[in-house]
Amino acid sequence: MPKYGIAPLEIPINEGLKIVQEAEAAGFESAWVSGPQGYVRLAAFAQATKSIKLGTAVVVQPLMNPITHIVSMIDLQELSGGRCMFGIGSGVKPQLNRFFGIFGDQAEHPAPRVEEFIELIKHVMNANGEPIVWEKKFFQLRGSRGIVSNYPLPIYLAAVNKFSLKVAGRVADGLIGHPINSMQHLQNSVLPLISDGLKEKDRSRSDFNFSSDVITAINKDKNIARRDAAKNLGFYLSPKAFDNIFDAGGWEKEKIDVREAFRTGNLENVADAISDNMLDSCCLYGTPNEVRDQVSRYDNILDRVIFFSPRHGVEHEVNIQYYAEIIKTFGNK
Repeated sequence: MPKYGIAPLEIPINEGLKIVQEAEAAGFESAWVSGPQGYVRLAAFAQATKSIKLGTAVVVQPLMNPITHIVSMIDLQELSGGRCMFGIGSGVKPQLNRFFGIFGDQAEHPAPRVEEFIELIKHVMNANGEPIVWEKKFFQLRGSRGIVSNYPLPIYLAAVNKFSLKVAGRVADGLIGHPINSMQHLQNSVLPLISDGLKEKDRSRSDFNFSSDVITAINKDKNIARRDAAKNLGFYLSPKAFDNIFDAGGWEKEKIDVREAFRTGNLENVADAISDNMLDSCCLYGTPNEVRDQVSRYDNILDRVIFFSPRHGVEHEVNIQYYAEIIKTFGNK
């Protein structure tokens, strides 16, 4: 049975902090944050909690240099007593160009770039204070020294395509799966590719943690829960980069319908294009009892289910209520 995490994403920090404290009191194993401010939020959560594990899901790698990532991670481990995990995403070129003003090598070749980044972090951490000389394709480092930490730095990689999934298996401590992953895609693509990467480095599955975000809409009115989950699944599936997930489910018609609906700019139209088969394979939605039953499908597949609210296309108060329902449904206290 997977462990349970919660991800109060893209909400004001004080409200996120309250959700994390409530999740800790209810017995959740972990809480996760995302965005450029991910490390700052983890610092706040670390100071306000005692036992819950904390993670980024994810911080985009090119937003800061490798040494800044490393020293931030070390400080967070010190603050939390070693409770943190660090999910890293490579970023994609349009996002990096438009939203963050990042161009050149740091916006290209995501899989090999993030693989070198993780290898560099491990090299710096294993250098025992000795001078670092790193001259490779994406990073050049001279003059720094290895950095000593009292705690390990578990690095998780966000990955969707086959190249990045193999990278995760080769060099990362775990995977942060995308919330749109269907059961077909998880079983027929993600797990085999992770296994291939692990084998390349003679690693075992027990060396690796497979966590995944899952869109979770819990409401006593199943129709409302379905609608909100559908809006968000369609929102995330709209880029062509995720054709492999449509294709794994055999959803050729839905792929066309979702893309056409998304071009209207109305998430209600997007929700109309999402089939029950898609929702049942990708999301958790319905009444508390229904969602408790649905989550069992991840047994023997995921090591950790990270629940997060269908926040796109819903009012802020509804978003917060969804988190309250997640805690009420899956808390054990």
